[in-house]
Amino acid sequence: MSERHQPSGSAGGAGTELRGTIKWFNPEKGYGFVSPSDGSQDVFLHISALKQAGLQDAPEGSTIHCEVGQGRKGVQVLRVIQLDASTATPRPQQQQQRPRRPFPPRGNSPHHGHE
Repeated sequence: MSERHQPSGSAGGAGTELRGTIKWFNPEKGYGFVSPSDGSQDVFLHISALKQAGLQDAPEGSTIHCEVGQGRKGVQVLRVIQLDASTATPRPQQQQQRPRRPFPPRGNSPHHGHE
């Protein structure tokens, strides 16, 4: 029985359960914020908490049920219990489906042949 407790954990336990909505999350930066449904201050969400739950992303507008506690820079998500992406705001996909650089009008130029 080796439960790990933070030495500075004086608030009697690991964390507090919270329900809220993903305010925004940037997978490239690896973090975002949760807006608690009770109207309290936004909570920091690090990608490590998502990865522990087997997730890679938290789309904006998703409903999250998580455990929060004191982190290095304030209150943060310690553990994701459930993430419901069905409530997420759809991201604009039209622009992402286009190729980043346009293909030349003719794909097989006579100058690119093998000798």
